[in-house]
Amino acid sequence: MLVPNVPNVVAVALHAIHQQYAESLKTTKQVSLLSLFNSENFQFDLFCSDAAAHPEMATLKQRTTSFGQQYGILLPDADAYITCSMFLFPEAPLQKIITISKNYAVDFYLNDKMGRDAKPTNQEMQVLYEIRDRLAAIGNDLRLSRGASLAETANVEVLQEIANGAPKSWFDHFLRLYLTHIDAAHKSYDAATLGYIPSVEAYIKLRADISGMPHTVAMIEYANSCFLDWDELESAGLATDVKKANETVSYVGALTNDLFSFEKEVIDSASDSNLVFIVLANNFRMRLDEAIQVSGHIIRQLLADYTETIQRIEDSMETLPEMSKTNLTNYLKGLKAVLQACWTWQTYTQRYKRPVSIWQETSQKEKVTMKV
Repeated sequence: MLVPNVPNVVAVALHAIHQQYAESLKTTKQVSLLSLFNSENFQFDLFCSDAAAHPEMATLKQRTTSFGQQYGILLPDADAYITCSMFLFPEAPLQKIITISKNYAVDFYLNDKMGRDAKPTNQEMQVLYEIRDRLAAIGNDLRLSRGASLAETANVEVLQEIANGAPKSWFDHFLRLYLTHIDAAHKSYDAATLGYIPSVEAYIKLRADISGMPHTVAMIEYANSCFLDWDELESAGLATDVKKANETVSYVGALTNDLFSFEKEVIDSASDSNLVFIVLANNFRMRLDEAIQVSGHIIRQLLADYTETIQRIEDSMETLPEMSKTNLTNYLKGLKAVLQACWTWQTYTQRYKRPVSIWQETSQKEKVTMKV
């Protein structure tokens, strides 16, 4: 949305959000994110009733922590994020989940240093942006640039491990998605820098790349050794729906995170790169509580789309050759686990918890116990 004096418009919107947020803490009951996401078509709590974290969580934490210390990328709150991959890929073999967990350790380090709510100094920013640009320019040969940082060395080491355990065609596709994420996630997308307020649709598409969900979804094939034959899926008329399911789960992961991290980003860091802000800014008479409800509606619609798309795939997959059918069945199981993690990990982790919150699920309390 093109508006005159974008910084002023953003400042007014953020002021209104902060004011209404403060009022809601005093006068309004906490909002249940579960109620916001659930509908007649999809209930997150029921959908996650069989969810479980990876059974080797203790080993994974230890190995990932050691890796982070070795390369100087372990942040003070590491325990709050190194569990993420353990919820996303609960059935991956031990060696693969260790590799994946290392990949996420690098990604969270870069996100917290350069992401939407990071506040580096100008000198730090220059160094970090040089790292980002070198990482985003990595070729398929995974060759390190001269003067590479420890974070870059760690990143390339992990990518090489992934490449060694996957078909080249899959890895090339995964690497494109991953590098798109690295490039997108560590740029400034605040409205003042852009010079305009993105539409809700444009923001959602960009947010998926920022979140890293597209390459996370692609990682299912590696984690569960169920590499898909896209030619056979195309011949069976399934390719379009599988791609749609992937895209839908990517959007859900990105946008549910915008709700879970709303206070961390918009309230604490005054970031305007968040679904709730974008909805409100595109409907300037809207109040914060209304923007939250609209954001929830968007997520509910995506979850309904997921249910319908998966049903179509399952109804049509019998025509596939046996090996492709087995791989697709395992893949859909992995896709379900990733979608479950959008709820289970974000309610489990301490990353979004705070002493006072408008969300029931992020109020500081005992950590959620998770099956393993």
